[in-house]
Amino acid sequence: MLKALLKKQFLELHTFYFIDKKTGKKRSKGGIVGFVILFAFIFLSLAVAFAGMDFLFAASLVPKLDWLYFSTIGILAIFFGTFGSVFNTYAGLYHAKDNELLLSMPITPSKILLVRMIGVYLMSLLYSAIVFVPGVIVYWIVKAPAFTTVLFPVLLVFIIALFVHVLTSALGWVVALIASKLKNKAFVTVILSLALLAVYYVCYFKMNSILTYIVDHAENLGVVIRGYLFPIYHLGLAASGNALSMLIFTLIVGALFALTYFILSKSFVKIVTAKRGEEKKEYKEGKTKASGVGASLLGKELKRFTASPTYMLNCGLGLIIMIAASVFAVIKADAVRDMISQLDNSIPALSDFIPVAAAAAIMLVSSMNAISAPSVSLEGNTLWILQSLPVEAKKVMQAKQRLHIILNALPVIFSAVVLGIVIKADVPTVVSITLLSFAFTCLSASFGLMLGIKKPTLEWTNETIPIKQSVPVTIALFGGWLLAVVFAGPYFFLSAFVPAWIYILFWALIIAVASVLISKWNMTKGAEIFSKL
Repeated sequence: MLKALLKKQFLELHTFYFIDKKTGKKRSKGGIVGFVILFAFIFLSLAVAFAGMDFLFAASLVPKLDWLYFSTIGILAIFFGTFGSVFNTYAGLYHAKDNELLLSMPITPSKILLVRMIGVYLMSLLYSAIVFVPGVIVYWIVKAPAFTTVLFPVLLVFIIALFVHVLTSALGWVVALIASKLKNKAFVTVILSLALLAVYYVCYFKMNSILTYIVDHAENLGVVIRGYLFPIYHLGLAASGNALSMLIFTLIVGALFALTYFILSKSFVKIVTAKRGEEKKEYKEGKTKASGVGASLLGKELKRFTASPTYMLNCGLGLIIMIAASVFAVIKADAVRDMISQLDNSIPALSDFIPVAAAAAIMLVSSMNAISAPSVSLEGNTLWILQSLPVEAKKVMQAKQRLHIILNALPVIFSAVVLGIVIKADVPTVVSITLLSFAFTCLSASFGLMLGIKKPTLEWTNETIPIKQSVPVTIALFGGWLLAVVFAGPYFFLSAFVPAWIYILFWALIIAVASVLISKWNMTKGAEIFSKL
C-alpha cells in the first residue's frame, strides 16, 4: 500500500508537466518538453544569480572563515526554501483534495502523513538546493576541495532540505490550525501573501547593504552564530569538512524531524477533517431587504472578487501599489522635488514633461488592475446560471464593468491628486491628470470586458488559468502599458509648443470617447455574444 501511495504522490508532483490544466487533457510531447525546458531555464537562472552573490561572500570569507561562508549560504537556503514551500506544505499536507477519500480507505493515517511529507520534502529540496548548490560549487572554485569538503556539502544538500521541511511543516501546521477557525480565508491569505512579498522586496532592495554588512562584520557575525545559532554553526563546520559537526547537525535535524512527525501524526486527522470556518447558526425569523437587479449583480461580482485570493492578488495588486506609492511620495516629497530639480538643471525641457510622466506612471500601475478582463471566463461551467436568469445580458455586462471602475476610481483619483501636489503642478494640470486617470480607468474596464467576451476561457480546472494565463488579461495588461508609452512619448518633442495640461486634457478626451464606444459595444453586440456563449 505504501508503494502505491508513493507512486500516486510522485504522479501528483509532476502532473503539471503532463496535463494541461486549462483543458484537463494530456499535453503533447512537444508541450511536455517545452515546459520542462522552461522550468529548467527559470531554476538555472536563479541558481546563476545566487552563484554571483556567493562569489562576493567567498572572496572575503573563504580564506579566513570558510565555516562562516557555509553558515551564511545555509541561512539563505533555509530562508528561501521555507519562503518557497510553506504554502505548498499547507496545501500538500492538510488541504489536499483527496485527504478525506484516503482516510476512508483501510490506510493508517500515519502512512498518509508520511507520503505527504515525502512530497513536501521534495519541494523543500528543490527550493533550498537552488541556493545551497551554487554556493558549494563557488566554494570548490575558490578553494581547492578535499574529500570531506566534497562529500559533506553534497550530503548537506539533502539534510538542509529536511531541516527546511521541519520548519515548513511546523508553519503549515500553524496555518492549518488558524484556517480551521476562519470562515473566510481569502483576505487572510492576501494579507499573508502581501506581507511575504513586502519582506522579499525589502530584502531584495537592501541586498547590497546586507552583503556589505556581512563582509565588514564577519568576525562579529561569527560570534553571534556560535553563541545563538548552534545548529547553523555546526552546519558551517560540517560543510567545511568537520566530521564531528556533520554528525551533530545530522542528529539534530533527524531528531527534529522525528519529533515533527510524531506531533503531526497526533493531530493530522483532526485538522484535515475539521469543518473549516463553519459555525452553527440558529434560525431567526426576519425581513430581507430587497435590492435591484443591478445592485444584486454588482454584489455577486464583488463577492467573486473578494472570495478569491488569486483574483485579488493578480488583478488588484495595483490598487495597493498606487496608494502605497502615493503615500510614499508624500513622505518623500522633498526628495522627489530635489530629484526633479536636479534633472531639470541637467535637461531644462524635462520640467514640462514631468506632469505627463506622472500621468503615464498612474496609467502603467492602473493597467495591473485587470479586474474586468477575466470576469467572463471566471463564470466557467456555471455560465448557464446567468444566462438562464430573467435578466438582460446587458445588466450582467454593466455589473462586471462597474466593479472594475468602482474599485479603481478612488485609488486612481487619489494618486492623481497627490502626485500633482507633490510635483507642484498648477490647478489645471492636476485637474487634467485626474480626468485622464479616471478616463483611462473607464477604458480599461470596457476594453478588458470586451476582450473577455471575444476571447473567453471557459473550460478550466483551476481559476489561475483565466486569471493569469488568459489572452484577455495579457492583452489588457500590456495594452495598457503600450498606451501609456504612446501617450507620454510624443510630448517629449511637443513640450516646447503645447502646455502639459492641454496635452493631457486632449488625451483624456480621446480615451473617454474610446471608452464610451467600447462600452456601447459591450452593452449591445457584446451582450448578445455573451448570451450565446
